Amino acid sequence: MKGLSLRLRSLLVAIIALGLFIPATVLTLERAYTTSLTQAKLNELKLMSLALVSAFELDGDIPYMPELLYEEQLNLPDSGYVGMIAFRDKVVWQSASALNFTITSPPPAPPVGEVQFTDDYRASFDDAQQYFAYTFSAEFAASNDFEPVRFYIFNDKQEFNAERDAFVDTVWQWMLLLSLGLLVLIVVGINVVLAPVRKLISEIHLTARGEQRQLAASYPSEFDSLKRSINHLLQAEAEQRARYKNSLGDLAHSLKTPLAVALGARPLPGEAEEALGQINQLIQRQLKRASAGKSGWQTPIAIAPLVNKLFNAMKKVHRDKQLSFRLNADNNATFAGDHTDLMEVLGNLIDNASKAARSGVWVTVKREGHWLTLLVDDDGPGIPPAQKERLLLRGERLDAYQDGQGIGMAVVSDLVAIYEGQLSIQDAPQGGARIQLRFPR
Repeated sequence: MKGLSLRLRSLLVAIIALGLFIPATVLTLERAYTTSLTQAKLNELKLMSLALVSAFELDGDIPYMPELLYEEQLNLPDSGYVGMIAFRDKVVWQSASALNFTITSPPPAPPVGEVQFTDDYRASFDDAQQYFAYTFSAEFAASNDFEPVRFYIFNDKQEFNAERDAFVDTVWQWMLLLSLGLLVLIVVGINVVLAPVRKLISEIHLTARGEQRQLAASYPSEFDSLKRSINHLLQAEAEQRARYKNSLGDLAHSLKTPLAVALGARPLPGEAEEALGQINQLIQRQLKRASAGKSGWQTPIAIAPLVNKLFNAMKKVHRDKQLSFRLNADNNATFAGDHTDLMEVLGNLIDNASKAARSGVWVTVKREGHWLTLLVDDDGPGIPPAQKERLLLRGERLDAYQDGQGIGMAVVSDLVAIYEGQLSIQDAPQGGARIQLRFPR
């Protein structure tokens, strides 16, 4: 259940509930209907028994019954109803409807004045057919004294069972149709209930992509506190980021002047000048690294225009080399991060490639699944395999590149790590070096 969505969980709960409720409802209705039918049958057989009692006469020890009875079912063969009278433990009369009915073991007779009713009587031990059996005992004046007379009414249970089964089948059909209708209503209800949740997720997604600054839609009262909390978090994050950058800017400005004075002092020993230059580079690098940051609440940066801007700058910086710059980028490729950070990364890579290139620099931007891939190729001398790892170390630089390349690559490595990306140095198809960057989208 952990990996299931709220919609699937709600639907499963509804299906389980219906799976338990529908059979229980059908069973309850079947029991109630059977009880009602059985009570009606008891009343019907009771009236027939009273009709037999009223028609029966005992002349001394000789019983008498009319040829035709008021109850027509007892006059018709195979009507499903059978009447029987026993006197002195012998069957003295059977109704005309008992033409094909043979009884070998009548049900036990109740005491005089009492009734016995059963819904599972069988005419013989090997008979699979069930009958309703109603028995009533009454006393009549015989030649010497009052003697008991037993009145039996039997009814074939086939019609009763057929009527009950038809009712149950009808109930099942309607309950299944009702359950389908309820499922449709439940699905619609779940969609209506979860609509604010989907709307909230959509707004959070838009905010994460930087397309809006905060949640602005209207939500049910239950989501008001959540909306306020998220907006407060977004505002606090933006304010903290702004304060951090301002503080770092102030720090950079404060350190810039003393370093400039120290570097401008003359005479200055060569060792001190080199050390101060390294300090200046390290400060700039650490300030850049601290001010950079991956934030999900920024507007995505279009990569192609920024690369073209850098190309134009490199053409001016390296105009003596007459380099060609080519860009192959997917449409609408964007970088989810800070504009300055992307400018720093691509600026260092394209500048290094321009320094090493003989005739051209190639930049490729493509989206691969959940990754954004940037490739910067040149046709220069390339980088020896043993020195590729050294290039990413702090302050390292190779003879094939110009001054400043080492600290630039270290800054690129730091920024890529901050954005949880991957940086690798490979061989370009053009014969030079290929710098590959991969950022999670």
